[in-house]
Amino acid sequence: MTGQRLLACFAHPDDEAFPVGGALAAHAARGVQIRLITATRGEEGEIRQAGSATRETLGAVRRVELARAARILGLKDHIVLQYRDSGMAGTPPNEHPRAFVNAVAERVIERLVEEIRRFRPQVVLTFDPDGLYGHPDHIAIHEYTTEAFKRASDPKAYPQHFINGVTSHSAQRLFYSARPRGFRMEWAVTLRSQGIDFPLPDPNRANDGAPPENIHLEMDVSDRLELKMGCILSHRTQVAPDWPYDRVPREAANMILGREYYIRGWPEVSEGETIPPDFFESLE
Repeated sequence: MTGQRLLACFAHPDDEAFPVGGALAAHAARGVQIRLITATRGEEGEIRQAGSATRETLGAVRRVELARAARILGLKDHIVLQYRDSGMAGTPPNEHPRAFVNAVAERVIERLVEEIRRFRPQVVLTFDPDGLYGHPDHIAIHEYTTEAFKRASDPKAYPQHFINGVTSHSAQRLFYSARPRGFRMEWAVTLRSQGIDFPLPDPNRANDGAPPENIHLEMDVSDRLELKMGCILSHRTQVAPDWPYDRVPREAANMILGREYYIRGWPEVSEGETIPPDFFESLE
């Protein structure tokens, strides 16, 4: 073990897979201890494999899928906070009293502060401010994690945590998972060029993603492609039978799955600074 620790905070089972699975696998492989916090059980996800779950069992099934995915990536452990999936913006599940978007913000932040103080990571990872594509739970976990990152170092915040040797903790870096603007169109064009009948994005979603100038790091995770694909495919309920990425040449799969994009939220990136593809570069 290197003594390096990374806390990853996301909203649903499978959030650790497609956007950041390569980086998590790469860091775990060299001894970084990674703890994954997932806010919900993903009850509002689709059921893409017939017979894999029912609406009543989906949350429980997805929790099992998450445990399998975490093992594949080599994560130290994972925690599910048991909030309810809020569904997409503007849908009825947003109104459910247990939906993550209706959680008392202070309680969520306090829980994340406690996890930071107990696990003592040097690096914290979550979604970018837009939640990749505007999902309300993604945006919520971004906001709560960012605030917890700030408060964990303040000894005046939540002093009730300070028992059994727990103290305030200053994580040194905060990274956000992002996707570049227009990623949906790029993926569709890449797959269609390989003969996959993949639909072009809805015009209202074609410009999802962060402006290129906001992205600080394009990480090549192609050497972890098999692990990342295994992690994604472990979320069986969420993967359609005609999932295309294992049916195209590796080069095409790498164009989509073999690149991940990150924004460094803290410390701020100075003009001309280059961010290395190692979240822990130069940290003690």
